[in-house]
Amino acid sequence: MVRLVHILAMLAYGSTVRLLAALGHRKANGWLNMRCDALSKLTQATANLSSGQRWMWFHCASVGEFEQARPVMEAWRVRHPMDAFLLTFYSPSGWDAFANRGMAAWRDSDHVSALPLDTPGHVGAFLDAAHGTSDESNIRGVLLTKYDVWPVWIEELKRRYVPAGLFAAHVIPGRWPFRMGGGFHRRAWSNLSLILVQTESSVAVLSAEGLVAETTGDPRFDRVLQAVDEHQSDVALERWVGNRPCLVAGSAWDPEHEAVRETWLPGRCAVVVPHEWTASSVAQECAKWEAVGALPIVWSANRTEDSRAELPAGDVLIVDTIGELLGLYAVADVALVGGGFGAGVHNTLEPAAHGAFIAVGPRVSRFREIEELQRAGGLQVCGDQEELVSRLHSVWNADSEVHDSGARAKAYAQSNRGAAERIVLAWEKRLQRAVSSDDLG
Repeated sequence: MVRLVHILAMLAYGSTVRLLAALGHRKANGWLNMRCDALSKLTQATANLSSGQRWMWFHCASVGEFEQARPVMEAWRVRHPMDAFLLTFYSPSGWDAFANRGMAAWRDSDHVSALPLDTPGHVGAFLDAAHGTSDESNIRGVLLTKYDVWPVWIEELKRRYVPAGLFAAHVIPGRWPFRMGGGFHRRAWSNLSLILVQTESSVAVLSAEGLVAETTGDPRFDRVLQAVDEHQSDVALERWVGNRPCLVAGSAWDPEHEAVRETWLPGRCAVVVPHEWTASSVAQECAKWEAVGALPIVWSANRTEDSRAELPAGDVLIVDTIGELLGLYAVADVALVGGGFGAGVHNTLEPAAHGAFIAVGPRVSRFREIEELQRAGGLQVCGDQEELVSRLHSVWNADSEVHDSGARAKAYAQSNRGAAERIVLAWEKRLQRAVSSDDLG
């Protein structure tokens, strides 16, 4: 009965998306567009596989999961160069991120597609397209990133003897599906061939549900550390900062904007990256900085995509473009990561990998790396805006306390390196067991 309700809900969801798309809803249109001709394109891509080549299928719900999957995919490619990647997304944001960023390990034989609705008809047709026309399936195995476990899909993979594993899972007691009403989805987890989690605490939660899991870590660390290692210094930005103590406010909301303005003093410089912006909001932010006696400059007005032009003199740099934050943290003595006074703190791993002192607001309960960074002495949580202002006043001087805390943050990030390789090794062992079982059968 629950399975039927799930399938009907999926069909209703699909109809709602189509209706919203017809009414001009941007995200609904994106959801439909990424699924346009998906079956025919996948069928053709499968037919184009060379002799002996099979799909190693990775699935990511959205852009965050894609960043976790990238180092795992790259590690798999090094060890299994003959496999072709089938990469699927559920949401348009992940699809768009891949289209804009791509990945160095991608090849012409690889294929990106959209995960179908979780109904027997949609899932069956998609798997048929990936299977190909030969008797032996062209799907070597499926790895899901973090949590996107769709029960009908996993059920059908098991029925077709396709191994399916989950990696980088972070399971919290009382969160879906490990609470009342989640039984149907929990059964999908029991149909997985392998569950790899970030921490031992997740192993304990799953064990209480009768599920076996293995701790292999979080490949986000590999991704961020690799990006930092490959980062090319922005000489013009470094010259703009000079010898001034520099604070970078990343993914900043109003409370972070206000705290930085309140604690700025002549001789200090700030790089402010709003979480959201418009031309109007950037102009308003400039006016607010001028009101406190600071000289603001705007990133987009002084940079082009093709060059890193010299930056004019100023006290605060307001960044109104996407994709710059990781590199900007390279010049930070202090990193104020936004979101802690709203829905939750944004990415703290990037400033940690650069070795910056990190301050955040109080909404941190869902983020285990924040708790671990705080315990390691590499991050400070401020309970309210008054405490944040006080703390920024005392640390925005690039003194020994700031440098020591930054060094501890960087050491923490480095100590968590290697998850991608551990995930690949664990998945290899599981696939070898599956082959051995087939041979015995």
